[in-house]
Amino acid sequence: MKFGIILPIWRLSLRDAELLTCRAEELGFDGVFIPDHVVAMPATVEHYGPAWPDPLALLAYLAGKTSKIRLGTSVLVLPYRNPLAVAKATATVDQVSGGRLIFGVGVGWDEAEFKVLNIPFKERGRISDEYLAIIKAAWASEFVDFKGRYFAFEGVGFAPRPLQQPRPPIWVACSPFNVTTASVRRVVEAGDAWHPLGLNREQMVVGLGLLRAEAERLGRKPPAFCPRNLLNLGEGPAGDGRALFEGSPDQVAADLRFVRDLGAEYVTFDLYACADVEHMVRMLGNFARSVLPAVA
Repeated sequence: MKFGIILPIWRLSLRDAELLTCRAEELGFDGVFIPDHVVAMPATVEHYGPAWPDPLALLAYLAGKTSKIRLGTSVLVLPYRNPLAVAKATATVDQVSGGRLIFGVGVGWDEAEFKVLNIPFKERGRISDEYLAIIKAAWASEFVDFKGRYFAFEGVGFAPRPLQQPRPPIWVACSPFNVTTASVRRVVEAGDAWHPLGLNREQMVVGLGLLRAEAERLGRKPPAFCPRNLLNLGEGPAGDGRALFEGSPDQVAADLRFVRDLGAEYVTFDLYACADVEHMVRMLGNFARSVLPAVA
């Protein structure tokens, strides 16, 4: 099982993002991931903050500061950008990082942000499916033909292509409110991994059942299970009703064994339970020192 961190970029300076990424690499974490908003609407500002650097530009910068840690999006909102531009930017990140990109994608949730960007919110699922198909086609060929609902083109030259072949891994996200047959079908048909955000124990079990049933129905191998959850690691135990990955090192290690038994291959952790960057660095060190040996 591998482990990554989500950078809470809405509260980090560029220097902080670099510090956390390099420290995670030193401690043996496998990946660092960046979330995505193009603009910050009131709900986003209220729950998180107003500052959202471009994730792919930041990953390209971090590629030059690291040597082995994987660099990913968690998650890039597919409908927000031209898919050919995304294909080029992601391929460039994969090239400059030496083949370290993980491409985490989602359909988005903030209807107000969609409105500002002039994108039909109710069509975000269909848009995402088509855009992901275009990105995969562009990654695979020097000249690209495509005909869909939103885009149609022939003989479009495309380079550079990703260093990883046949392509960088694609993780398809869903929220606790969107664990449906439609959402897991998107994972099975287009993704390499299911990347659910913030699911509790019961939701994981139910979602994996849907995912594996859909894969069997389509005659495909089930995608990898790569959950994302908040890490709230302390010194002492949390009480009854604690969230997944909340509590003492022993409790968090037990949670990791639980998701490993469900088939998790890669677990990514949000860090925003921490008060500041220094707290994040301490928690990562505590995790590497006190939790990892218990699940190795």
